[in-house]
Parts: sequence; structure tokens; C-alpha cells
Amino acid sequence: MTENTAATSQTVEKHIAHLFGTKTVVPFLYAGHVDHHDPAATPIVDALAWSGYQHLHPFTGKGLVAIQLENDSRVLFAAFDRLTCIDTACATCESIWEDYQSEINAVPEDASISGLMEAGLDGPVVIDARDLPPEAFDESEDSTSEEDEQR
Repeated sequence: MTENTAATSQTVEKHIAHLFGTKTVVPFLYAGHVDHHDPAATPIVDALAWSGYQHLHPFTGKGLVAIQLENDSRVLFAAFDRLTCIDTACATCESIWEDYQSEINAVPEDASISGLMEAGLDGPVVIDARDLPPEAFDESEDSTSEEDEQR
């Protein structure tokens, strides 16, 4: 294991250990379904489980944490750095909060930055728009079809 990989693993494990000792949330997961200023846009995690790097994010390769949200019986999977404690000024989570605040501020009030995707796990994976590969946004085939229909 290289030093960079070890440092990254230590950072991941430190972050996850921090989350086990705090009230954990998924910042702005439900933005778009509710106003992003509404506390309901950031659901509280009722339970979380980390099984090492057994499951990886399908686009980013980050380790996934199994979570269950309050009032939701489903198991979801989220990248470790998609989860924070509720303290927006926490030294461990502050940069993540700032990142997602910036992200949500860049979209209209009724838009979302996240969705759920089936990835062959026991539940859906939280996917952020920025996680998607560039080809996911390639509309050239759609726009060509629309142009043909208009002719």
C-alpha cells in the first residue's frame, strides 16, 4: 500500500469513526423534492454500517457506507464523504458542508443535486450529478433526433 493510499484510508476511516459518534445526515439529499432551506432536505441517518471497501461507488470508486434514514426502511449506500455530522462548523465535516452548500446554491430552488441508482447492491446508491461521467450529459443523440423531427 502506498503512502498516499494509506493516508486516504486513514482519512476515510477517521471520518467514518467520527460519524459513528455523532448525529449523521446526508446534506441536501432531498433538495428538489423539498426546498433546500427546509430541514427535511437534509435527512438524518438512523443507522450506518461500514464494511471496509467491500462496496464501491460505481462512478467514483469511493467506499460506500450502508445507511438507513429516519422514517425510511430502505437500505441506501452513500460514499463516505457524502455523509456528515449535523455540525456545519465541525472540523471533520465543515469542508463537506461547504462543498455541498456551494453545490446546492448553484442550482434552482426546485432542483436536486442527487438521485438514487440501482447498482446491484442490497439497496440503491446515492449518486450526485457531479459523480456522473461526461457521457451521461451528452445530449447529441437526443438533440439530433429532435432536429430531425422538426424538419
